[in-house]
Amino acid sequence: MRLHVSLRLRIYLVLGLLLAVTVGGGAFMLWYGTRIQTFLSGVFDRQVHALDAAMRLESSLAAQRGFLTYYSLDFDKSWLTRLSEQQSAFERELSKVRSFVDDESTRRLVNDIESGFLRLTVERERVVELLNAGNRQGASQIHAAARKRFDALITQCELFLDSLRAGLSRDRAEGLSRMELANTMATVFVPFTLLLGLVLALVLSRQILGPIRRLAEGEDQPAGPDEVAALETRMHGLLERAVQARSKLEKSQATLKAAERMATVGKMAAGVAHSIRNPLTSVKMRLFSLQRSLDLSENQREDFEVISQEIKHLDLIIQNFLEYARPPKLTLARSSPSDVTAAAVQLMRPRLDAQRITVHVEREEPLRPILIDPEQLKEVLVNLFANAMDAMQGPGTITVDESEGFMEPMGRVAVLSVSDTGPGVPEEERERVFEPFHTTKEEGTGLGLPIARRIVTEHGGSISLTQAKGGGAKFTITLPFDSESQGRARWN
Repeated sequence: MRLHVSLRLRIYLVLGLLLAVTVGGGAFMLWYGTRIQTFLSGVFDRQVHALDAAMRLESSLAAQRGFLTYYSLDFDKSWLTRLSEQQSAFERELSKVRSFVDDESTRRLVNDIESGFLRLTVERERVVELLNAGNRQGASQIHAAARKRFDALITQCELFLDSLRAGLSRDRAEGLSRMELANTMATVFVPFTLLLGLVLALVLSRQILGPIRRLAEGEDQPAGPDEVAALETRMHGLLERAVQARSKLEKSQATLKAAERMATVGKMAAGVAHSIRNPLTSVKMRLFSLQRSLDLSENQREDFEVISQEIKHLDLIIQNFLEYARPPKLTLARSSPSDVTAAAVQLMRPRLDAQRITVHVEREEPLRPILIDPEQLKEVLVNLFANAMDAMQGPGTITVDESEGFMEPMGRVAVLSVSDTGPGVPEEERERVFEPFHTTKEEGTGLGLPIARRIVTEHGGSISLTQAKGGGAKFTITLPFDSESQGRARWN
């Protein structure tokens, strides 16, 4: 069975080995360097000081021999004083040398030097006594023997020096061997560390950096020197496109739902047209005939009027169903949206006056004529006026603002906004008001605003709902100029 190792584990393994080799090699070199330092320091303290003391021993012996000879010639007491000082110095240096000796053969040699020096001291003192007693012949005989012993001790000191030099050479060879071992270990650690670094670089290049670069490279442009920044830009682009795709999908789903509802409404409308409208027309005609032929009292005439109004309301509901399910085609004509606004206000004037609602039309000048369906656009404005009146439920103000602007991707546009002084629409309900059959009115059909949006959309424009400055509702209609009007708008 093949073992699958994850990318993370492979990177961790290589990093762990690289870290272990680096830290381990560094720790070993530090430990071994400390040992070499200790060794070399010991060699210096022991061998070099021993060599220095041994050379002082030899120098002291030569000085003592000279001082004794000088005294035998001129009997100057100062030579004896200096001889005594050199004797004390020899003893001190011999004590130092003994502390540096660590092998048996050298220790025996030091013992021989010490015993020879003691016998020499006795013979030297005997020579001084004989000289002081005036026995120069006896002193000369003993002095000759002492000179031979001086020579023997100097020879032993030279042998001791040779022994120390040989030890120093051995220590030097050992130090060089240790340094060579340190160099060998460094020679091993460095290539191994480089190998692990190359393995890590290969893993990162093939498993991480390579895929990142391929992801960062666009279809029509290279990634550039900074693959991570390019990948980040590309990922932001992908996220933006994903959000746009999701938005389009949601709109498509909403459109599909609306289409399904339209199909259902179409079937309902066909049934309504055959099953209700014809009998309703017959009832309306009979009611009109009865109203003309009968002598009705005042209360009866009021009842007939209520029945007539309800029949008109039913007829309007049926008409809305039929218009939403089977929308009429646009009849385009070059007309100014300002003229449509004036016609809608004129049509709604009786109801506006009855409710004591004031209409303000704000414009710098009438909007330019563009290709629109005046009747259907008037229906949109009438619907917006009616909704505003129902929302205010009493006196108030409706403001119609007309302007021209530029909007991508439509280009030059005519903008009409209708705002009221009513309570407004909650933010969570603003998009739902354009859904079919969604209404907050007790007697509403929920088709007025969906029909208005369909008409505006068929004109190539858009309609949106926001909050007015005073807190009421504000509907904004945007209508694009046609190609001919676009040209005039740009050059005029």
